[in-house]
Amino acid sequence: MNPKWQEILDQVTTLRQEAAKLGVKLWYRGQRVAKWPIRSTLHRRVIEYFERTGIHFGDEDTAFLREEYKSVYRTFKAQAWHLLDPIERGDWGIIFRMQHHGFPTRLLDWTKSFACAVYFAQWERNPGEDAAVYVLNPDGLNLVSAGREGLIALDEDARSGNVDTRPYHPRYLATGKDLQTIAVVPHFSNARMVAQSSAFTLSGDSFLPLEDQFDGQLVAKGYLRQIILPDEVNKDIEDFLATVGLGHFEYFPDLEGLRSAYRVEMERTIERALDILSSQKTETKKL
Repeated sequence: MNPKWQEILDQVTTLRQEAAKLGVKLWYRGQRVAKWPIRSTLHRRVIEYFERTGIHFGDEDTAFLREEYKSVYRTFKAQAWHLLDPIERGDWGIIFRMQHHGFPTRLLDWTKSFACAVYFAQWERNPGEDAAVYVLNPDGLNLVSAGREGLIALDEDARSGNVDTRPYHPRYLATGKDLQTIAVVPHFSNARMVAQSSAFTLSGDSFLPLEDQFDGQLVAKGYLRQIILPDEVNKDIEDFLATVGLGHFEYFPDLEGLRSAYRVEMERTIERALDILSSQKTETKKL
């Protein structure tokens, strides 16, 4: 085992144990490119719009963000309503279904499983490039952003719950006050969320990546950490995932996931065959 990989495992174990003493369960997020900032799909979409068009609204950027969210939400709800299960037709059920299918939302995916985060950091990772796993203390995030510890509930009716989350939902009229990023209790509406031990932050209005929000307090206080997965531990990660028996179908337990798992296994079969042929050619040359 590469000593660097053992160092990473030891670091995660220490962080988990320290958090457990405080009664906190850490969240993890894997990203296949370490330099990618932590932003929701909605913020990424709007930033891409600004960059590609050259159009900027200055002080009205937040208003544009909110209007774009409303537009996507209304389109999705109108056209996908007949495809939604009854459990998905509430306020947040629709938003989580949008997230599930890659539509831009304020939600940002996390997981309570380090192994799951490692899998997503490794999935489709570019050879020679560093990946990363972010470690978040969700209670610490809410303490900084909302002045309270504990997760914020997302009830199917956004008007109820322990905090009024209506301003975060595109169906309701947002306040003039800037929204802050919060850690929420998810609405489990599909098997993937269960399989992936899903957790979610609900992004506010700031276009800054999460690591830079709140004047960098999350990083300074140790509530948010980045663990680099250098290319040198690539093989150790593959061995780790194989040992714990986790693959694409385990995290995507549906027909789409089964198809992707088949493609991954076929690619590995081809790679193994090429390795064997290469070894045979080398041996032949030696003779």
